[in-house]
Amino acid sequence: MGAAATLQNRGFVFLCNFRIVGHTHGPVVGVFGLLSSIHRSPLFLPHHAVFEQHPELRVRPLVPGDYGAWSALRDGVIAELPHPDFYVREDDEQAFFDAHTDPGGETIGVFAHGDLVAYAMVGFPSCDAAAQNLGALIGLPAVQHAKVTHLSSCMVTPTWRGRGLQRALLAARLALAHARGRPLCLAMVSLHNHSSRHNLLRQGLHIAWTGAIDGLQRHVAMIDLDHGLHFDMADEILLPSDDFVALREAAAADYACIGEVRDASGVRLRYVRHLHHDRTPW
Repeated sequence: MGAAATLQNRGFVFLCNFRIVGHTHGPVVGVFGLLSSIHRSPLFLPHHAVFEQHPELRVRPLVPGDYGAWSALRDGVIAELPHPDFYVREDDEQAFFDAHTDPGGETIGVFAHGDLVAYAMVGFPSCDAAAQNLGALIGLPAVQHAKVTHLSSCMVTPTWRGRGLQRALLAARLALAHARGRPLCLAMVSLHNHSSRHNLLRQGLHIAWTGAIDGLQRHVAMIDLDHGLHFDMADEILLPSDDFVALREAAAADYACIGEVRDASGVRLRYVRHLHHDRTPW
């Protein structure tokens, strides 16, 4: 089984804006007090505004018994996607769900009045299975593969969109990755999915790679929670967001996307040259 079976989301600029405000011992408590099954120096991060504004929301890790609710939420969201390439379903959704439960990952569930209204997955791929590790796909050295975290599928029901849940859940997953000691966080996104790409860039990730995964045109966005990355801001190019060949070539030439421009001509991506230094990870 190839990379897509497991990886598919079929679906001196310092870019790390992750903020730690305290440490303790015991189960991980991340953004908005999420109790995690990961038992490593946890983080307390600021309570996210979306949960202060909506006290009816409750957050907990999903367990095997939540599979039906998780699957039903996905059915509804995927059926209404404006473009079929936004998210292409996994071949085995039960296996995908199971892979994102302890110890291989976490799936954060957000509930309103007992109903699942959003979820977000984080995966901790094995460094021994390069074909299932996005770090290997984008060319990170093998020694870095054990530090990779996958920011996998994240979906919000239509009635709860536009309230900041996507950003809150991304922050929560970065907290879990940091607590696990896997600071190289990577996420796949469709070239057509402008909203997801925008949220990733806004949270401090950059587009590090563009290419084909199982025949699907995908970006891989990345953030290093331990080190900032530096770029030559004077060496900038703007590329149409749908020009797959140009985007792939820019990434191969050591350019990274750090932002976007939206105007009458459409969406263009802002690429700057990545400056390499003699330190990990790049």
